[in-house]
Amino acid sequence: MRRSIVAAAVAVALSCGLASASPHSQIEFWTISLQPFFTTYIQGLLGRYERLHPGMSVRWIDIQPQAVDQKLLAAIAGGVSPDVVNLNTESMIRMAQAHALVDMDGAVPASAQSRYFPNIWASLRVGGRAYGIPWYVVPDVLAYNTTLFQRAGLDPARPPATSDAFIRDAMQIKQRAGVYGFMPNVDGIRFLKVFQEEGLPILSADHHRAVFDGPAYVALLARYVELFTHGMFPDDTLRRGYLGATERYAAGQLAMLTTGPQFLLRVRSDSPDVYHDTAVAPAPLGGGRVLDLPTMDLAVPHASRHRPEAVDFALYITNDENQLAFSHLVVIFPSTRAAAADPYFTRAGPSPEERARVVAARELGLARDLTVVVPQSDDLFRLFREAVETAFYGRMTPQQALAWAVKEWNARL
Repeated sequence: MRRSIVAAAVAVALSCGLASASPHSQIEFWTISLQPFFTTYIQGLLGRYERLHPGMSVRWIDIQPQAVDQKLLAAIAGGVSPDVVNLNTESMIRMAQAHALVDMDGAVPASAQSRYFPNIWASLRVGGRAYGIPWYVVPDVLAYNTTLFQRAGLDPARPPATSDAFIRDAMQIKQRAGVYGFMPNVDGIRFLKVFQEEGLPILSADHHRAVFDGPAYVALLARYVELFTHGMFPDDTLRRGYLGATERYAAGQLAMLTTGPQFLLRVRSDSPDVYHDTAVAPAPLGGGRVLDLPTMDLAVPHASRHRPEAVDFALYITNDENQLAFSHLVVIFPSTRAAAADPYFTRAGPSPEERARVVAARELGLARDLTVVVPQSDDLFRLFREAVETAFYGRMTPQQALAWAVKEWNARL
């Protein structure tokens, strides 16, 4: 329904014609939850842009995450679309599938595209075309408790580098130290990303069929179901997910956690003893040698009245200098290669969060947003979640659960 509304609204906007920029034009720029903490930073960006572009002004509107999709739909339908809007990948996919966004592969020159990590730029492609410009990203690192490692007979200087080693170490920690080694990312639809991190595609090459019911997929799901059945990770993992994992780690009841570096600041504040025992390493790699990288991007709606200026403004917001400055204010990472090569991201300091910054920056070249691009995504993701839960709770075998989910997906694809 949302895609139909967007498509209709875009058609109306296009049929009315798009006005060209006047000598005194205003761009409307939407962000997500940046006020009040980053008001000074954004206002500084806008002021510099306006000085560089006489006759252009920028109206900034900040929106809460849960309201972005609804407000954007309403604005497009009402003929008052923003010119540049901050979206996460899932929202960008929905809007792109409804043909509501400008094709950035066509709008952005190759020389400008080359500033960004190619794997991150490719993450924003739908049907082979990119519909967003990458802004900031947050890679995961492995945080681990060195005291619990030692208690389990593991060497803190040799953290797990692969997903197989991650599981083996977690089992040893549970068996020898009496605490959970990990809470794997298997809740909700995150198993779609587990498959991809192991090099297993979700869709056929033409994206017309789901393919996640083969022997390798079944074996991987069965492995985690067995770990769950034997108590190798907590009963509430499927229900509480990442939030439950962070709480256990901060309480000293979880030995390893894949997390964004910003979490370490919370540990430093709330759990100084655990913070003292925390070391940081690269997130363990699966067989696909790729890590999930949630990406925030800037998109230009088709209904923008100032499309060329909007694309130029989005490139300005995401340039090397501005991304680097933003990264100094909050624990985020740039999507441009030059900014990520700055000494701020290459010289490790003594604290866990400083080491995490260097580790995470090194991961940017092999990470990408693994959000699955499918029509009717809400419905398909709900079916996948139900299938995974039926397998974990023993109502179907892993093979039955995945076969059922694939059948349901293919009936809709």
